[in-house]
Amino acid sequence: MSALSALDAERIKLSTTRSPLWSVVGVAVLSLGLAAMQGMTVNHYTGLPPSKAALGVAVFGVPVLMVLSSMTMTGEYRSGLIRTTLLATPNRTQVLTAKAVVCAAFSSVCAVIMVLASVLVARMVADPVVGTQLSMANPATWRVAGGFALYAALAAVLGVAVGALVRFAAGAVAVLLLWPLVAEPLLGNMPNTGPKIGPWLPFANMFSFLHVEWLFPTYFTTWGELGSLFYFMVWVAVAFVAAAVVLNRRDA
Repeated sequence: MSALSALDAERIKLSTTRSPLWSVVGVAVLSLGLAAMQGMTVNHYTGLPPSKAALGVAVFGVPVLMVLSSMTMTGEYRSGLIRTTLLATPNRTQVLTAKAVVCAAFSSVCAVIMVLASVLVARMVADPVVGTQLSMANPATWRVAGGFALYAALAAVLGVAVGALVRFAAGAVAVLLLWPLVAEPLLGNMPNTGPKIGPWLPFANMFSFLHVEWLFPTYFTTWGELGSLFYFMVWVAVAFVAAAVVLNRRDA
């Protein structure tokens, strides 16, 4: 099977499965709800930048999209469909790449839609003075949307890689949710070691690139914002290469 055929096959699998759609709808509701709460509670002295209005997308949206991406691998192992997939496409690296590309495209589009919707919802309920920042005419809004699209795409590739490494859904979900939402905030906020470990945490670096303030303190890094993005990309690349090696060596 050619690379384009493999991509089309993965696109069909994803588009004909109901769970991704309903999961995205559910997490979009959470993200928009958080944006509305921020818009209603913020005052015009502090302001509400687009990156803060889209906090729900970073905290809820992208992690769920990452888990959904992992399930394109774990679901096939659970059902036994992976044998058919690898029989149709003997090049296992091509299969992994096709899944990663399709999931990255799907996740980035979903992230952009959720970011723009969050900005609009926050503007509708916010003070008129605050609402001037939350405009589609504001270049910062589109920079945030582009940054989140890149984050979602990279997270999707990471999700596919973890799914290929772990092979079962519960393990992949545990790794992909506990790592950014529990493990990194705990490590980064430890009194003595936090300032030393924090700058090396991958998701903390990505949040620094996106200017998203959540549970992470502000760490001093010598590599800057683009360096933080590159650092996260290195983690994703290492995980993907490891997944490709394991997928080619292990039996389906």
